[in-house]
Amino acid sequence: MTDWLVDMATDPRRFPVIEHRHANGTLRAERDRTPEVVAHLGQPRVERWTYQCACGDVFVWERRPTS
Repeated sequence: MTDWLVDMATDPRRFPVIEHRHANGTLRAERDRTPEVVAHLGQPRVERWTYQCACGDVFVWERRPTS
């Protein structure tokens, strides 16, 4: 069984620390430096950031920037 652990900072401009918990320990996931940006007419912009664990699993985190 695996779980993603998300440690959100109190500052909304900071990225969360993502860890991937495995049966035999926890590994820190690394964030891809380029987000996928989704913007539809009339909808707010959404950034999708991917984090990848050394085991190959991927976690997607969405951020909706303000202003």
